[in-house]
Amino acid sequence: MIKIDKLTLEASAKVCSDMSPSFSGIVVGECKGDVWVDDIDNPSIALVHSSAVGGFSIFGEPTDSEVYRKFQRFITGDMFGILTRRGIDCFEFSIESDKAKPSILALFNDKTIQSEDEFTFRKDEKYSGDMAIPDKYRILKVDATFLGELESGVFGNQELLTERLLASWGTYNSFLAKSVAFVVVYQKQIAAVIVGTARYKNVIPINIETENDHRRQGLALALLRQFVNECADRGLVAQWDCMDSNIASRRTAKSAGFEFVRKSRVYWFSI
Repeated sequence: MIKIDKLTLEASAKVCSDMSPSFSGIVVGECKGDVWVDDIDNPSIALVHSSAVGGFSIFGEPTDSEVYRKFQRFITGDMFGILTRRGIDCFEFSIESDKAKPSILALFNDKTIQSEDEFTFRKDEKYSGDMAIPDKYRILKVDATFLGELESGVFGNQELLTERLLASWGTYNSFLAKSVAFVVVYQKQIAAVIVGTARYKNVIPINIETENDHRRQGLALALLRQFVNECADRGLVAQWDCMDSNIASRRTAKSAGFEFVRKSRVYWFSI
């Protein structure tokens, strides 16, 4: 397997998926992450890592059994060592191709594999009307002016935003050129954030968090409305991913009018 910065659009079309923008965006170099492929010009399999997601995805549909054997040797001989040196004792991954799934899972039949369903929702239409939040809060768009104030120390708790931006985009300039984010500010503290953590074509996955002391104030739904409306104005589609066990997240997506588009599976095992 060869580590690359990105694939050309022609090569990426052989492995990427429109349904997985968090990882496909990394393959084409839109957002930050790591990519390994079996062939730079004509890839049949790719391993993609996203720090924002916190795991790997396996792309492609190899037809040659030797490709699978080489991939297995790379994972067990190289990748497990990399993860161990980083203090990571678990390999978490998704498999984008249903056709390739049995062959890939068979590579790890000596492991005790656990799994959970992941649900994907999307919304591309604007909300009508405004949504009020308590007067003590303000919603601000994360633009160059806001980032300048953030860097100068105007707002506390800035890591709630900066860690997401830099893990996903590497630099603020890359974020500003490709993505969308809003924050809720309480006095001079960041109380909640919503960040577009990747981009593939016109789809942007969402990451949203509210600080514990500011929950149950309607902040998450208010941020969602701002985010979706901004995306719609820019011809973008907002994507919401959540695990089956996160019932509250699924309810939020549905109550916010997001449309269910697919159910996939996430796997993990100890290394």
